[in-house]
Amino acid sequence: AKRVRNETAIGLNAVSVSYAAVDLAKQIFGDLRPRHALLIGAGKMAELAARHLRRAGCGRISVTNRTRARAEQMAALVEGAVIDYESFQTRLHEMDIVLASSGATDYILRKEDVRAVLRKRQNRPVFLIDIAVPRNIDPAVDELENAYLYDIDDLGREVEANRQARQREAEEAEQIIQEEVQRLIERFRTREVAPVIVGLQQRLDELAREELERWRGKLGVDAERAEALEAYTRSLLNKVAHGPIVEIRRAAALPEGDRILTVIRRMFRLEES
Repeated sequence: AKRVRNETAIGLNAVSVSYAAVDLAKQIFGDLRPRHALLIGAGKMAELAARHLRRAGCGRISVTNRTRARAEQMAALVEGAVIDYESFQTRLHEMDIVLASSGATDYILRKEDVRAVLRKRQNRPVFLIDIAVPRNIDPAVDELENAYLYDIDDLGREVEANRQARQREAEEAEQIIQEEVQRLIERFRTREVAPVIVGLQQRLDELAREELERWRGKLGVDAERAEALEAYTRSLLNKVAHGPIVEIRRAAALPEGDRILTVIRRMFRLEES
């Protein structure tokens, strides 16, 4: 999981309309902590956007809705404030982000409304997201300088582009996962072969001790020569063991590894040790 997070961008692209709206707000404003957002409407999409705004660190969130009780309910979810629906337009100049998703059948914000808002804001930019069907905000608003208007079609295209990007990242993530699984399998196999290596070394040590004891008596060597003979014997056995140990370790990464280990066990009679 760590490699997937570090080596891919799988978690960076918005794949829902509400998240895409917040993602675009971050692209426009950067840090959302000093920003004030207004949600017009309190349906499911607005609620999701409000939650995303809160998680993104938006400093202030206000909610307005024809049914005040629903606005209060949603505001409570995100520690926000409620603005009366009848008077929200008088507060628009305070807002950096406006997300409209009301059930109105006509525009609730027209070009002249937003022009007046921009004058009061001294042309500081305002980001407007219209995810209502039918639309809540007059498309002509997008003609105004410093008014950034995105509708549900714009967000849908953003989501689709991000979905395709995430799919590419998912394919890369799958490759990383396969690599990590293979490494894990090899690690487990290495643990499996460790007892075989230890058993082989112990078996060779036993053979060395037996032969040294047998020949020490026959040759009648003194302690100094016996020590030299023991060192020579161990050096020789280490060289003999080197090849099998290399093969044992190599077997850990091979599909036929179990067969190789079986041959080595039988060859050195490790089952009997």
